[in-house]
Amino acid sequence: MRFLLACEGQSDAGLVPHIQRLIIESGEKDVDGEPWFYGGPLANKIRTGLQVAEHMVDLLFVHRDADSARGDARLQEIANTVGEVADAPHWVGVVPVRMTEAWLILDEAAIRTAVGKPDSRTPLHLPTPREAERRADPKGILENALLTASEATGRRRQKIKRDFGRLRRQLLVNLPINGPLAQLTSWARFRDDTLRAIDAIGSTA
Repeated sequence: MRFLLACEGQSDAGLVPHIQRLIIESGEKDVDGEPWFYGGPLANKIRTGLQVAEHMVDLLFVHRDADSARGDARLQEIANTVGEVADAPHWVGVVPVRMTEAWLILDEAAIRTAVGKPDSRTPLHLPTPREAERRADPKGILENALLTASEATGRRRQKIKRDFGRLRRQLLVNLPINGPLAQLTSWARFRDDTLRAIDAIGSTA
């Protein structure tokens, strides 16, 4: 099975191995996927991605942060946009609520490790899985947690601030998909939609 992930930004390419794992866990043995983040507006991004892949794509994933307390509007936007693209394959929306950082603020050990302080005991005050999607600024929560875990001051603290994008990518790549993340509504919907899309592909093969 071959898939394409239309990303909002380059760092979201870290989702590719997790999508691959989900598909393999569904029973597929041969899975190949790649990210695509060029093309401007979403419809054009999807068109150009499929053209570059020569339309040899079984399943299209479209990543869009919800930017609100629910992802329904984003999913409808994705559905409408994919509907505008000729010969689009089966698709799945990847819609974190409110943004991808909400998926990264649940693993305390990973945050401490990312800043080189795996044995730190400084309280990070991270939200529970039940709270994570209700917080208005998960990006700010993640940045503050990284800074707190680092116990850094002065220039090193400023360096960690500048390295936020790299640290975010590291956390995304190492995201444990079967941990607390599985309790988030947006992740569960993404996982279940993926399984349904794979079943639909199998039924039409």
